[in-house]
Amino acid sequence: MLNHFARNLRYSLAAVGLLTISCGLGSAKAQLEQPAAQPTAQPAAQPSSETVVKPVEAQNPEAAKTPEEKAPEAKQEPAKKPAKEKLPPKKQLRAIALSGSYDDLAQAASFDPTSLLLGGGVGKSKSFYRLCDYIDEMANEPNLSHVLFDLSDSNIGFNSAQLDELARRLEKLKAKGKKIIAWLENASNVHLSIASSCDEIVMADFGGVDMPSSALETMFYRDAMDLVGVKASIVRAGDFKGAVEPYTNPVMSEHLKSHYLAMLESINGAQISRIAKGRGLTNAAIRDLQKKRMLLPAEALAAGLVTKLAPYGSMRTTVQESAGKDIEWTTPKAKPKRDISFFELMSKAMAGPKEAQRVKEDSIAVLHLSGSIMDGKQASPGEIISGPTVKAIEELTQEDRVKGVVVRINSPGGSATASEAIRQALDQLAKKKPVVFSMGEMAASGGYWITCIGQPIYAERGTITGSIGVFSLKLSLGTMLRRVGVHVESVSLDESASSNAIDRAWSDAEIANMQRFIDDVYQRFLSIASKSRNIPVEKLQTLAGGRVWSGEQAKLHGLVDELGGVDDCVAVVAKKSGIEKFKILSKPEPASGFDLFRMLDDSGDGDIDIGLDGALKEGAFAEWESKLIGLMGHRGFRFNTTLSLLRDAFQSKTGQPKIWALMPQELNVR
Repeated sequence: MLNHFARNLRYSLAAVGLLTISCGLGSAKAQLEQPAAQPTAQPAAQPSSETVVKPVEAQNPEAAKTPEEKAPEAKQEPAKKPAKEKLPPKKQLRAIALSGSYDDLAQAASFDPTSLLLGGGVGKSKSFYRLCDYIDEMANEPNLSHVLFDLSDSNIGFNSAQLDELARRLEKLKAKGKKIIAWLENASNVHLSIASSCDEIVMADFGGVDMPSSALETMFYRDAMDLVGVKASIVRAGDFKGAVEPYTNPVMSEHLKSHYLAMLESINGAQISRIAKGRGLTNAAIRDLQKKRMLLPAEALAAGLVTKLAPYGSMRTTVQESAGKDIEWTTPKAKPKRDISFFELMSKAMAGPKEAQRVKEDSIAVLHLSGSIMDGKQASPGEIISGPTVKAIEELTQEDRVKGVVVRINSPGGSATASEAIRQALDQLAKKKPVVFSMGEMAASGGYWITCIGQPIYAERGTITGSIGVFSLKLSLGTMLRRVGVHVESVSLDESASSNAIDRAWSDAEIANMQRFIDDVYQRFLSIASKSRNIPVEKLQTLAGGRVWSGEQAKLHGLVDELGGVDDCVAVVAKKSGIEKFKILSKPEPASGFDLFRMLDDSGDGDIDIGLDGALKEGAFAEWESKLIGLMGHRGFRFNTTLSLLRDAFQSKTGQPKIWALMPQELNVR
């Protein structure tokens, strides 16, 4: 009986516990359904001696209501704080100061130990295409509304081909709704060409304009050669004699001068049209201003070359008035500078070149070929060496992620054999993927040879191209050596064995023998150019023989396909490749400006070793070369062609003379 009573008591307690839990859950549910903004304070429950179990409806009256009774009661939402209104981002103005010269392919950093020890740094040239890429990036910045080009540096340097491409990039920037302002102080043709692509041109009232028409300078060496006792033996091909005149004539012939004048008219026309188009003036008006040449700021304003004048030194305040007071001034972001010790610098230099990285995404490569074309196996800054260049082309051929290649050429030519090696490598590249050529400031002779693979060729209006011709040259120093008391004696079994002797010129028989080789190479040049351009050899001969043409003339004669630059070529390659999203790769990457391996090498294969059994070794020639380049470099002469010929002429010769596909005269067009 006690067991029965205990069992019933347990059942009763269990039932009470379940009801209590159920009531608790109902109460919690009701509290959750009540608005959180109106909590009701309840007194704490007092414990009682009895446990009274209430029905759920009594503990939670809300639960007892029918759905119809609940419906009319709208739930009260908690009051929300008003959100702060976001202010629209400020419009931005980007200030870009251009200065110095810009190269298509940034040259290697120059190494000056003295500068480093005195706290200086490693010099580095400026990349034109990095500037172009940055302009393209600005076009896609949503908050950027104004771009200011500070052109106050009087030494800004761009060549004619670069100015044409820069103008197109600026037009695309304006098409994106960006207003471009130019600030001028002392303006040249380069300054005006850039500024003319801007919406507004502000000129300081204390300055001026110097806008001469295009002019050409070249050097003739015959009198100097006679003076020092050097004689040139030249074998050439073609009917155009002007190509080698600098070494045979004391002055320019009228025949050559008339040819250059026609080319110069075309190049100057490109310069005129850039300014006239941008300023809404006629070509004739700009040509008249060129004849006057120098203009005061007020005259530049009256002529329509500038939009308005402003006090000297007031660039920021003047531009601020034009752009608006609320605009935010910004400048290009610079990477943080990192201190580097001299020992770390040496360590990096001795580490050697970095291995080529595999391309990870679809890309179009821009292969820059800049400098004289030379035979060899080791890369050299400022030259196109056949071995490394062919290897770089083969790597692009094998790289599947590279969908096409733009070949950018800036070269007066060079060795015919080196040019042919590069041409064949490019021909193999074009069989696997699209290839388009872009001619920069100059693509002449060997620089034209390498384009002869039947692929599209683009040139700018001011490009210098053509010079389809070959020659060979020997400089003999016999007279100069005898003047200083040096007599060279050669002992040989026959005359041909001493044909490379430094003290004598080629004989008539040797010239006739050499002519056979020159004619054979020239016919090969004509053949590949004729096939590539689909021009009969008979017609091509009237354009060849060493004649040079502007890009505009070359298009009229069928030597190039279109006028345009790298931007146009990239678009063509992308279309041919069938890709829309891609990365642009620049090849080759700039090499180190100095190489400790070569500095420590004692094998005799230094940068400069011109033979003469020690009479003219590296030190003397390098000092003369440095002084000459430094003196004439300020006038725009680079001496690439002349130095290539001199180095070859003074090297020890054991094989046949070099055959050049090289524009023998340096043309400095201003």
